[in-house]
Amino acid sequence: MKNKIWQKYLICMAALIVLVGLSINLIGYRHASKAYEREHRERLQEECRTISVEYVKESRNAGLTSEQFQLQLTSVSNMVGCETWVVGNNGVILMATEKGMVDKRVPMSVLNENWNAKTKIEDLYDGKRALAVDSVLSGTDVWGYIVVSEPWSNITKDAKKMLFIVDMTALSFLIMGAVLWFVFAEYHTRNVRILQDAVVHYTNGDFDHEIKIRTRDEYRDLANSIHLLADQHANLVEYQKNFIANISHDFRSPLTSIKGYAEAIKDGTIPYEIQGKYLNIILFETDRLANLTNDLLDLSNFENKGVHLSFTDFDITKMLKQSAMTFEGKCSQKNLKIRLSFPENTLIVHADKGKIQQVVHNLIDNAIKFSHPDGIIYVSVMERKEKVLVSVRDTGIGIPKESISKVWERFYKTDLSRGKDKRGTGLGLSITKQIIAAHNENIKVSSTEGVGTEFTFSLAKAEE
Repeated sequence: MKNKIWQKYLICMAALIVLVGLSINLIGYRHASKAYEREHRERLQEECRTISVEYVKESRNAGLTSEQFQLQLTSVSNMVGCETWVVGNNGVILMATEKGMVDKRVPMSVLNENWNAKTKIEDLYDGKRALAVDSVLSGTDVWGYIVVSEPWSNITKDAKKMLFIVDMTALSFLIMGAVLWFVFAEYHTRNVRILQDAVVHYTNGDFDHEIKIRTRDEYRDLANSIHLLADQHANLVEYQKNFIANISHDFRSPLTSIKGYAEAIKDGTIPYEIQGKYLNIILFETDRLANLTNDLLDLSNFENKGVHLSFTDFDITKMLKQSAMTFEGKCSQKNLKIRLSFPENTLIVHADKGKIQQVVHNLIDNAIKFSHPDGIIYVSVMERKEKVLVSVRDTGIGIPKESISKVWERFYKTDLSRGKDKRGTGLGLSITKQIIAAHNENIKVSSTEGVGTEFTFSLAKAEE
């Protein structure tokens, strides 16, 4: 059985109560007892000295009778709240404020100490007492002793009374703490339930569910994070739907052509003498499928393993010239021209040559697809501090403003390109961006609909 949060809080609160209670009643009682013992000791010793010095002296000078001194002694003892004995130098009690104490003997070990704590004398009284002793001198001789005592329970009673007050105060705070604990635990439990409920809604596909946490604390931050995660998941679900729709479209179209023409050739619908034409179409559609498959494999490798780069130093202008030459056949079909613009000095860059060739190939191929017949494609290179900027610009149909930010998405094709580009997979620019990002460089696009599009990316110059 799982432990709930409020149960853990309850265990913590109970442990705190036990710890506070033990601390107060064990440590607190010990310190309180010592403090009250010190207080009672000072009071009893002071009274003992006062009786010894003042009252005995006055009783002698005034010639008080024993009955009068007894009465005076009893009066003083009552005010002080203790019992008083007058003890001879032989230890025998001569006078006492308690009945039945006269003529009893006090051990000399007690009389020789000016303070006796928790003392128990079997023949004198029951229980433990605290005794303060002061000698009464006659010249240099000890005439007797004044003993002031009180039950030891008086000291412990005061300590327990003080401890009771502290306990009640601590209990009040603990009750308030328990109330705060309950509110705190309920607050946490409620927020956790809200977050759990939101996760269930999002898991079931209800991405419009609102997380109703109004407080400005970590729970609100967590709710925002969960909501952001849900939005991203919703976008991923939508992307997956579009992915399946796009890839289904791009696979179904060439497969339909291949199947249709192959069946027509097989059953003789297409005469033998013109089968070559349709076999070329089948080969063309097969190339489309191969390109799409290769691009998908590239993306899968990039995402699962990252873009593996093998850096070398190479002449970027030389590589661009070689890449441009490979497109002569495609350019001639639309009567396009590629114009190269390079600086006079040699530009050596530090990058993965194979991956950059793939980027350039994708950009030039893209420019050819969307250029009007008889158009011009401009490929240029320029230096910018420690960077080399490569630009590929066409004078084609351009990209609608609302579509510029989406050109890097997989399978994305503008409405203008859909249908015109039979060979495109919609993955080339996505692959291009990942390659440039792996180089820690940037690529940007600017376009005007009906005028043309320009892609520009940066590369690091090789160290001299």
